[in-house]
Amino acid sequence: MYFLTFTSKYDVTSRNYVLNTGSPHSLSNRGPPYKLGERSTGSLTGDGNSVSLKNQSATLWYGSIAVGEPPESFTVQIDTGSADLLLSSVRCGISCAGHRRYNATSSSTSLDLSTPFVVKYGNRTEMGGDEYTDVVELAGHKAINQTLGAADTYYPDFAASNAPDGLVGFAFREISSYGATPLFQTLVDNHVLRMNVFAISLSTQKDKSELRIGGSNPSMYEPDTLTIVPVTVKGYWQIQLDRFSQNGEDMIVLTDKAQAIVDTGTAFIVTDPENAVKYYENVEGARAVDEIWTVPCDTIGLYAPTLTFGGRLFPVSSSTFNLGPVHEGSTDCIAGLTGMPGIGEHWIIGDVFLQNVYTIFDVGNTEVGFANLKL
Repeated sequence: MYFLTFTSKYDVTSRNYVLNTGSPHSLSNRGPPYKLGERSTGSLTGDGNSVSLKNQSATLWYGSIAVGEPPESFTVQIDTGSADLLLSSVRCGISCAGHRRYNATSSSTSLDLSTPFVVKYGNRTEMGGDEYTDVVELAGHKAINQTLGAADTYYPDFAASNAPDGLVGFAFREISSYGATPLFQTLVDNHVLRMNVFAISLSTQKDKSELRIGGSNPSMYEPDTLTIVPVTVKGYWQIQLDRFSQNGEDMIVLTDKAQAIVDTGTAFIVTDPENAVKYYENVEGARAVDEIWTVPCDTIGLYAPTLTFGGRLFPVSSSTFNLGPVHEGSTDCIAGLTGMPGIGEHWIIGDVFLQNVYTIFDVGNTEVGFANLKL
């Protein structure tokens, strides 16, 4: 299920990039690396308003938004690897059971765009419905005329009754399935934010996860460790990855084309399958099934990687690298680095890494900041 989830998402969003820009998504269009702490203007630190996040099995994080007038609350996954707002429609059947459903006719501010959407994964149709605009409130800020999709059929991962009601994408318009402005960009365009920045802390600990809108929360991170790297290709939050090491050794030698997509909607760190083989080749007991690697539970923590961005090293903890036993009673555990065919020199940097850092996304300057968490 893990493998299907992130491969499907990147099938869709990479196609959207072509449709929206007229060009294939490329790793060659890289911006110059910034020196540590160098930025165009302003400061990434500041207040803003927060949305408390909850986690589901340490594989996704979700919070609440309000939609329409009168406002109705929905839980949504926070996904920096996609760009659309998706909810289930009142017309959705059994696949939406257990979810709150969007009813456009109950909102005085909704507008039917008379535009159907279909999201296809490979040769299969997984989701379809209609597009609307409505007022969407996030962290006390209202996005006027925000495009959203109301699904008549739901993607299997969201069909589960314990999953969030929907999803909000925080990437750029270039990968939107609707070809529409993402929610955060609408807030920027509405000029309701003090800073065009959002920040995320992910944790399995109570009250340690939040989405900060319009600034960052310095009480959650060490400001002197904040490392800024520019987005190299606008679409995803795509940045240069300098180094990927294990116990101080470069098990995988990166070229200057190594590109990292920062994605809160993916649980793993994802690389090319050949890179994954290299990483695990000297790990006793490591094996792969459908690109998901397992390592004996009693040693898996020894092989957690360290990632380098902007010249600073950010280690992955043994606890987040270990995604738990393969099944109840198993002595093998799922490891946090996996392979995905066709990814080339992309890396997807998911929650296995992001639980170890405070991440700031600067839309105004198209750059990402990582900082060490305060203990």
